[in-house]
Amino acid sequence: MKGSDRLFQKNEFRAEVVRAGMSFEKVAKVLGINHVSLYRKMNGTSDFYRWEIEKIIRLFNLSGDDVLRIFLLDNFLLCKLYKR
Repeated sequence: MKGSDRLFQKNEFRAEVVRAGMSFEKVAKVLGINHVSLYRKMNGTSDFYRWEIEKIIRLFNLSGDDVLRIFLLDNFLLCKLYKR
């Protein structure tokens, strides 16, 4: 999901990293990517893959609401998801 779609909320993600007491380098390592790739994903230059989001969910023990808040804040998409 590219940042240009305004789906990924970088500040919300940063807050989760801080709450967990982790560095972005550590998060990147857990994801199996380098820190430059993580920063690109956070800035919308590159996409997060589904498996990366799944690892982030487990890493930070995110609730469904947390996932929506960080990764799917676009109201149009939320409406589409809830209509299924």
